[in-house]
Amino acid sequence: MSSALVLALVAATSTPVPTRQETPPADLVSPGIGGFLALFLLALAVYFLGRSMARRVRRVNQRAQVEAEAAAAQQESETPRQD
Repeated sequence: MSSALVLALVAATSTPVPTRQETPPADLVSPGIGGFLALFLLALAVYFLGRSMARRVRRVNQRAQVEAEAAAAQQESETPRQD
């Protein structure tokens, strides 16, 4: 019984009592230069990744077009001509 009383007493005293907090000044809660730099670097990374992806997609499309033209030329050369 004494351990239950001790646990109840500890639980009652360990819960914090909510206090009224004042709103901090706006300059303390703004992201500041660190937030700006993080966002700028993220935008810069997205820009360069987008450029790289566009270049690679363009290259894949060109290869597919060249292969299709080569396959069409090969098929044309394999079909016998009737003159």
